[in-house]
Order: sequence, then C-alpha cells, then structure tokens
Amino acid sequence: MTVATATKPATAPRKRRTRKVTVKPVAKKTATPKAVKTTTPRRPSAAKLISPNRYWSDIKARWSIHSYEITMLTSDLTKLNKWVRQFTN
Repeated sequence: MTVATATKPATAPRKRRTRKVTVKPVAKKTATPKAVKTTTPRRPSAAKLISPNRYWSDIKARWSIHSYEITMLTSDLTKLNKWVRQFTN
C-alpha cells in the first residue's frame, strides 16, 4: 500500500511591499549677504621679536638636529638593506 503525502497547494510567490517614501517639503531660505571682515596682518611689537644673534643660533641648532636625524635615517636604512639582503641571497 502506498503512503499518501501531504502536498502544499500551489501558490503564487509572495509579493513584497514597496517602501513608502515620505517627502518633506523644503522651506526656501533666502540668502542674506554677510558682511565680510577683512583684517590686515599687524606686525608684532618689537618686544616680542628675537634678536638676529638669537635667530642665527636657533637656525644652527635646528640644522644640527636635522643633520643628526638624516644621519640616523641613513644608518637605519643601511641596517634595513642588510636585513633584507639576507633573504634574497
């Protein structure tokens, strides 16, 4: 004897609802011209300026720091080159 199986009735695929779009009215704004402030750069007072000798010594100090950093960069790049070359040979 055969066993009867329950079958679902054939139905159409389910329709999906479309998303409702709500449109908000945009209020029109009138552009009002704003007054633009122009400021001219002012020279700082003489009390705040450093002397030429102090300025020159500052340049020397910055240059020596720059030279040291470049020397250390060269050293690090040389070490990196040696480390990478050990894997290529």
